[in-house]
Amino acid sequence: METLYFFECEFPAVFLVNGVFFPSLTRLKAEPSDSLYITVLPLDAVYLPYTVRIGGGAVYANAALTVFYRLKGERYLARFLPRFNYVYTPVRHEHPKTDAGAARRLFDAISRRDVTSARALLTPELSASVDDNSLLAFFDGYCDLVENNGYVSGEINSFFLIPAAEGEAALFRVEYKNGLIDNIDETE
Repeated sequence: METLYFFECEFPAVFLVNGVFFPSLTRLKAEPSDSLYITVLPLDAVYLPYTVRIGGGAVYANAALTVFYRLKGERYLARFLPRFNYVYTPVRHEHPKTDAGAARRLFDAISRRDVTSARALLTPELSASVDDNSLLAFFDGYCDLVENNGYVSGEINSFFLIPAAEGEAALFRVEYKNGLIDNIDETE
């Protein structure tokens, strides 16, 4: 069975995969026994290049610079983090933030224990049906939320919840009504 790796990099970069140049890197198929040596070459002088070794669904080199999640089955997500040198400049080098979806904003609000902001993302009917303690406990046991950006095809308005302990992520589908979250269901 082939392994499918998805990649995210929030800063401008090009890549070498086993010595082959890629101007962008979003996903790769590999056999479980294959090793991928991915060199991240930032296009901003503030960041330093580095190489990550990935194989068999795990990171073996520079794991501190890679956030690695098992999504579903043999699908994995690798987020490349910036590696900094000590460069002093009057210009702030921050990567552009993308607009997060309602599910991500809900996860962030609940993680901050901000019930008011969380309820503002829910329809009045859903908000009235759940008490504060149940709302705050909804994401217990999960450390991160990853929006499904084509990682599992055919699942629109969905996201993965990454467990705090080792294990496979759970896929959830969101139903919207007037731009607000009306329901969240786990998929099979």
